[in-house]
Amino acid sequence: MPVVATGAVLLSESLGLIVGPMITGFLSCHTIVTVLSYAIAMNVEQIDLSKSVGTSDIASVAVSAGSLGLFVLLERKVGELLPSVLGVSQHLNPLNLQVVSSLALGAAMPQRQNLFYATVVLANLVALVSPQGSGPYSLSVANAGLGAQDWTLLARQWSNTGYISVLENKEQRYRLLRCDHSLLGGEWQLTPERRKQGWQVSEPIYAVFEMLEAVRLLQSERPVSDKDAQALVIGLGIGTAPKALMSHGINTTIIELDPIVHRYASTYFDLPQAHTAFLSNAIPWVQAQSKLAPKYDYILHDVFTGGAEPLALFTKSFLQNLRSLLSSNGIAAINYAGDLSLPLTSLVLNTIDLAFDRQCSAFRDQAPPPSSQADGPAEDFTNLVVFCRNAPGPIEFRQPREADLLRSQSRRQYLLPNPDLAIEFPLRSSSQSAEVLEDGDVGNWRAQQQESAARHWRIMRTVLPSRVWELY
Repeated sequence: MPVVATGAVLLSESLGLIVGPMITGFLSCHTIVTVLSYAIAMNVEQIDLSKSVGTSDIASVAVSAGSLGLFVLLERKVGELLPSVLGVSQHLNPLNLQVVSSLALGAAMPQRQNLFYATVVLANLVALVSPQGSGPYSLSVANAGLGAQDWTLLARQWSNTGYISVLENKEQRYRLLRCDHSLLGGEWQLTPERRKQGWQVSEPIYAVFEMLEAVRLLQSERPVSDKDAQALVIGLGIGTAPKALMSHGINTTIIELDPIVHRYASTYFDLPQAHTAFLSNAIPWVQAQSKLAPKYDYILHDVFTGGAEPLALFTKSFLQNLRSLLSSNGIAAINYAGDLSLPLTSLVLNTIDLAFDRQCSAFRDQAPPPSSQADGPAEDFTNLVVFCRNAPGPIEFRQPREADLLRSQSRRQYLLPNPDLAIEFPLRSSSQSAEVLEDGDVGNWRAQQQESAARHWRIMRTVLPSRVWELY
């Protein structure tokens, strides 16, 4: 399976987003069902079931159906369990699980002794040298291939949200945190050459994370000092925004589902230790905290990962619980990555707007593509930051001071949201102005989530070389 997948995945881009994974999955994974069926049939033949179920055709069908039902049940239960287990150890990854499956299958086959020994040899060879494995040579093999693309793989591990890795571009000297087929963030490294150009700190590669920090700049009748402020950050990434909040002396609490993301943000992107971290699902955490009523002056909500937003964190009930955690003059900044041409994005924006009594303003992180301005509903995938007040009042920002910039050149340009990139809430003045995303509606939008993920996939294929996406 891993050998075939390594070869088949190279065709994924030319075959496309739909056909590529289907063929790769069929060649490397689904074909094992045929072999597995043969092994089961051979073993069942050796068991005399006639005394228990009889010899009729109906009895045979019943045995087959029962076996299939048991297989489907076990497959589903194991599938539910795996995400919570994968982050425990770097050795718990798909390739090693394939090796275990191969050994089990080899042991179950007729003439099993010779086949089992052969499988052991092949499985160990694959586990040791495969670029996707966790063997002693796997990382070296992976970097040998990546070196031709000027990339180095620093760390990787499968976890409860997917495949997490840290990559560094050797030529342009920037570092990325990857989750599956998306990037959670990255930084341009502070090199001696860049110091000569006036750089003083590493700079983030995405402006949207600096825009989130503008919660500190929003004008308020009763502003709170940084040393007295409390901040809640939901979704960590590489930690650009929470790191800035901590640098200003703000007491910061972070909610992050994936422990590997938190570990890599600390190890490879200098996330300070001066914070409180809860490595858990934000939905039950926020619900529980809403009953205890802690108060935060700032809440940052940034949960994009793997190609699509987790809609459960944008429902009316979740956002209302989140708002209940704000102080009376508190401010929330919510990042939503989506396509403005899709109705789902309009619905999510309207849900945010209504959850905060229409006391919100939204800003893009970059100008729309020319086609979306001229042709109307063309694809327009972008990062949006929605700023919302807990108390009535306008969304107005003070001008950044030098201390707000944290010696960063990019913050000088991107920290303050650009009024020219402000967008209207699509449903605010329409006949659908009361429509919101409820908990029970999440599954109904799966098709549009898939379409949004497909558009994001095409964008990501222009960001990094195909070899980086496909094998590492």
